[in-house]
Amino acid sequence: MAADMRRDGRSAAMLRPMACERGVLRRADGSARYSHDLTSVLVAVYGPCEVKKRREELERATVEVIVRPPAGPPRAREREMEAQLHGLFAPLIVGALHPRTAISIVVQLVDDDGSACAAAINATAVALMDAGVALRAMPSAVALALGADGDAASALLDPCRSEEERAAGALTIACARAPSAADAPPAIALLACAGAALEPEQLDAHVRLAQGSHDLICELARRALAEGMVV
Repeated sequence: MAADMRRDGRSAAMLRPMACERGVLRRADGSARYSHDLTSVLVAVYGPCEVKKRREELERATVEVIVRPPAGPPRAREREMEAQLHGLFAPLIVGALHPRTAISIVVQLVDDDGSACAAAINATAVALMDAGVALRAMPSAVALALGADGDAASALLDPCRSEEERAAGALTIACARAPSAADAPPAIALLACAGAALEPEQLDAHVRLAQGSHDLICELARRALAEGMVV
């Protein structure tokens, strides 16, 4: 599937241009706008705040995630994305600092030109930190469009929508590295695979591609948090 050069001029293992801005919503406790070229995501974080008694957790914050599509009501895809984001961030948030409270994450997919879940993860990490919510580790995420053979050599990093539609399968991989493990490779925090069965060695090669992008994405997030906006 991969070629020497893609339609947008990138090589197979190249990310699209990224931009990030924090604090874009005044009424939210934290917020971020994140884009991978034409894919754009807006995330608002509310809380920690009061939680309904029936949803209260005595020893940690209750984390909820809502994903809204660019238009129309949420579909199965958005529900799946909600589950993936919750599964990633609920363990990463230091919920014991805020027992009996709620942290709500609202993800608005503004424009989806591919790799939307990865963009949502990257935006959510910045929005949580903008809200002052402590994380055990800083996550980053990328998507991969898979070729028919499943090999990393035929995969396309950060695919646009047309590349996703032509792919034999797709991977979304989130990595996270704790401050205490600064010299170690980032650990895999989320791995979602659709439409393809991969051998263990193939999966390992795709994971290495995701790990190779971690520092670049996290540096963009850190700069956005420090400077407000990075383009």
